[in-house]
Order: sequence, then structure tokens, then C-alpha cells
Amino acid sequence: MSDPTIVETEHLRALRARRQEEGPIFRVGEKFCAVLDADAVQRIEAANYADLTMQDGFVDTVRGRTSEDFSWARLRSAWSKQMRHLTATASLRDLARRMADLLDAEVGRPQDLVWLAERAVVDPLIPMIVGGLAPRAQRRVVREVHSKVSWVLSDVDTHRAPRGHRVRMMLHQLVAGLEVRRELSGRAHGTRERRQDLADPVVDMLGTLGIGRAVDAVTALLTAITGSPGAAGACLLLELSRRPEWQARLDAELGAIPLDALCEAPTRLAPSATAFVKEILRIWSSPPFVTRTVRTDIRDERVSMEQGEVYLLSSYLIHHDADTWTDADVFRPERWMGSENGARCPHGPYVPFGWAPKSCIGANLGMAQLVLFMHLFCTRYRLQVANPERAQIAVASVVRPKDFHGTLVRREGTA
Repeated sequence: MSDPTIVETEHLRALRARRQEEGPIFRVGEKFCAVLDADAVQRIEAANYADLTMQDGFVDTVRGRTSEDFSWARLRSAWSKQMRHLTATASLRDLARRMADLLDAEVGRPQDLVWLAERAVVDPLIPMIVGGLAPRAQRRVVREVHSKVSWVLSDVDTHRAPRGHRVRMMLHQLVAGLEVRRELSGRAHGTRERRQDLADPVVDMLGTLGIGRAVDAVTALLTAITGSPGAAGACLLLELSRRPEWQARLDAELGAIPLDALCEAPTRLAPSATAFVKEILRIWSSPPFVTRTVRTDIRDERVSMEQGEVYLLSSYLIHHDADTWTDADVFRPERWMGSENGARCPHGPYVPFGWAPKSCIGANLGMAQLVLFMHLFCTRYRLQVANPERAQIAVASVVRPKDFHGTLVRREGTA
């Protein structure tokens, strides 16, 4: 990729070059394989996670205890059902209100707009994972999430936290885990209110799941919202700021729909905004690559791997494959709007939320939130970007803007 506004890590550039030279599947070392073909990844992920039995919790492992077998599939099914409540109109209105409240407090303050987007997208999601926390407990959980966000936003090629930061992250994670444990135990014993959040289905499974694995499951959800959702929001703001024709188009579309009404069906009622979000998630998909440990021997038609080996997959590189996408490296939301060749927007190679059975359970919520987030920046706020010519897209731990600073201001005529 030659675009000077994009900065990729050396590792990712090497993967791109080898993919062009050797094809989408190649060995990086004796025990490491890159799988950059969408169909092959789907088959391998399905084979690798055919058995979704959860591992013992950390405390049980330390004490040498074995927990009863429990499948992630059962937990994912319960979460998927709960997602229907979280994507209902009332829940989305609450989410939009929390985003607006956070942004209102930031008006007029010059800052890193990436961090603003991270906080505005990520913080309002926390009550949807574990709600009802006391203010002190809420602050502790938010602090734990922020400690991980600050790591993934750094330019760390090795994916290792800066010196001292890993210890702080572990401490914050321990404290947040204790708060989650208290909340789950309280609900199980009837001393705390049951709520329509993703923690609640876990309460009904404590008998077989165990409190240790239950806490691990909920904290895993908190980890899942660090980095990628906020990075997508930051990329959205950058693209809006440098594409005035799309800003005007979206101002017109979203300005005609009150926010409360949009919450009834965000992606259906705002087709242009939805296309814009889908293109953000295609061209700037995060994380740019992930690695998996092979859980069981895999014999695929294109690659064989033994248990204990590692494979790498990358939605980012698949989304930039010129053999699949017309103008793969060009930001063009029109491709999703019917005016483009529909064959160039196939379902299989479009995987912003990952591959089954490990795909993100919050895909619909994520799409809806980003449309609502865009509504706020097309009706209520606008950005005054400082030195817009310096802004770049950095592709490292996540895909996010770099040198993107400015001030959030209220639009004229808004209260």
C-alpha cells in the first residue's frame, strides 16, 4: 500500500508482501502459519473451535481443581438472546443518551480526538455488559477498561505493554474482577437487582459454570470492547472530517430523523450512514490480525496443522484484497448502496466481526451504535480539527488515526 496517509507496522507490511508472492496461505515458521483466505479461515476456525468446552477458571487452576465441563456455545446462545433486549429501542436510546452526556462534558476542550472517540464509544457500553454497579465499582471497572485501551492505542509493534503498564493493567483487572464477582454473587443471592445486561444470563448458570469461570466470562466481554469499537469510532470521525461531500450527505439524511426515532431501527432508517459505517469497518477493520493456537489437529484441503501450532488470520488484509474488492484500498461507501456491483460486496470476505464460531456476538449492537454515534456528529456536534493535514491512519495493535487532534463544539441552534 503506497498511500502516505497510512502507516503500517513492519510486520504487517511483511505479511502483505509474502501474501502477494506466495498466495493467501503460507508458512511463517515451522510451527506458525498465515491463513489469509476468507473461505479457508472459516473452515479452520470451525474445525479449531468445534469443541468449545471452557477451560477451568484461574483460581481453580491454581488450586488444582477441575471444573464441570461447560460449553461456550451455551453461554454464547444465552448472550445472543439477551442481545435482543440490548438492541431494542429503549436500550439504544439509553446508549445514545450516555454517549451524548459524555460528549457534552468534552465540548470546548482541545484534545486527542482518538481518545475522545474511544471514551464516547466504549464507556457507554459498560452498563450493557454489567449494569447496576455502585459509583465506586463503576469507576473501578471503567479504569480497568481504560488501562487496556491506553495499551492498544499505543504504537506497540510487539503487542507488549510499556514498562510498568502491564502491572497496572493486571492490578486494575484484579480489582474489576472482584467487583464483577460481587455483582454476580449479589444477584444470585437476591441482594442485588437482576438486570437486562450480558452479565445476567451468567447468573442462571453459576451452578455448573462456577463463580470463577463466570467472572472470567464477563471480564472477557469487557476486554472485547477495548480497542476495536472505539478505534472504529475514531476512524469514522476522521473520514467525516476529510470528506465534506459525505458530511453534507449524512447531515441531510440524519438531520431529518430525530435521534429517538432513529433508535427504532438505525441501520434501516439511515441507509447512507449504514453504508458509511460498513465501509469504515471494511477498510479500517480492527484488529488488523489475530493469532490462534491450534486446539486439535486440523487437516484442511489447503493446509495441515498440528495441535499446539499457531495460525494467523487478518480481516484487514482480506478486506484489502484486490482480487475480491474493486478499488480495495479506496474508501468508497457507495459500494454498499446498490449503485455499485453487488458482487464486489460478498458476504464471505466481509468479516469485520470475525468468523464463526468466535465471531462477535455484539455485531448488530456495534453497527447500531456507530450509526447513532454518527447521528450525534451530524446533528449535535462538529469537530474543529487542528492541523488536519497531519492526520494519518496507523495500523498497529488496532487500526486508528494518528496525529488527530482538535476540539469538539456544539452546532449552532442545538441545546
